[in-house]
Amino acid sequence: MQFEEKFEDDNPIKARNLAFKRYQSYIDVLLEGKNKKYVSDKQARVDLVSFIDPGTKSKINIENKQVEFSDAFGNGIGVFLVLNAPDQGTLFSESVSEELFIHGIGNIAYFPFDSDDLILHLEEEYNYYQSYHCDTNNQDIEVVYCSRDEWEAGHWEEEPAKYHIIETPFDWSGLDKPFWWGEPRVEKVSELQPPPKSIEQILREGESNTVEFKPALVYNFKTGKAGIGIKNIIAKTICAFLNSNGGLLFIGVTDEGVPQGLSFDYSLSDSKNKRDFIHLEFDQMIDYFMSPVVRNYVSTQFYEINGSEIFMVSVMPSKRRPIFLKNGDQKEFYVRGEASSRRIIEIEEIVNYCIDKWGANG
Repeated sequence: MQFEEKFEDDNPIKARNLAFKRYQSYIDVLLEGKNKKYVSDKQARVDLVSFIDPGTKSKINIENKQVEFSDAFGNGIGVFLVLNAPDQGTLFSESVSEELFIHGIGNIAYFPFDSDDLILHLEEEYNYYQSYHCDTNNQDIEVVYCSRDEWEAGHWEEEPAKYHIIETPFDWSGLDKPFWWGEPRVEKVSELQPPPKSIEQILREGESNTVEFKPALVYNFKTGKAGIGIKNIIAKTICAFLNSNGGLLFIGVTDEGVPQGLSFDYSLSDSKNKRDFIHLEFDQMIDYFMSPVVRNYVSTQFYEINGSEIFMVSVMPSKRRPIFLKNGDQKEFYVRGEASSRRIIEIEEIVNYCIDKWGANG
């Protein structure tokens, strides 16, 4: 059973407050069923565990295959911001229709609650309001938060990030410390493991299921101008890496693995700092084609090889969920093949792939 209720107002903060008030009324009713009263969001999450996850499982027949799902799959209650106008801070004018999860309990939207996703959605919500100069009614706060994915990726020497968000009942206290989720996993490297490959060696070996070359980030060699289609192709590669085993994307490199540099992209920039131009265009591509959570899995680095500057994108595989590409009103799913990105269209094939890779519980 699914129930939705919309709250709309010329001032989105007013609509937001109404949504949270209604959300709280449901939480109060659920707690009454447990002979409890609401004290805090943290307490409510503990007291309502049995409502969210009854601890039972059901079997579903998919393509004559019995697949076991937890009955907690998709079970929860939450508040979403529906974006029905483009962000004024972007270079794109296309209309959008995207839901941002900003608060809730349980497996909202068929994925387990994750504070890493939540903080990014709240930051995007805040930026969205700022782009339209909305009065936040002094409800905006600054949160210091240590992303689990960032620190597990090895960014242990960096300071925790600060996020500007609109306040919610979620308790961020204690999440500003390194390893609040527990000690990070450290994989032991076998003495028999070969040494890391150099960039030059990777380029010489050519494209593979974890390596891709692209000549430019935005420059269209047919028109000599910037093209959103070029970014779309690169976004597909990143999406495929995320849904597979990760990989390295080299921009400024020909199909043959020859570093030709970023001069074509740089020719489109009026900025004195050409690298800032690349970073800006790359960030806009991520925001336009994918979810903000992707930033947790992607890192970038400039390299100079034989006098040519290239841009390397390191992509970690998504650990807990599939990543979809936004293409207008459509969502597309990509995986990595031997040396190319492949789109999966059939719903059954997507479901089976996700179950095999992430399991029924996301």
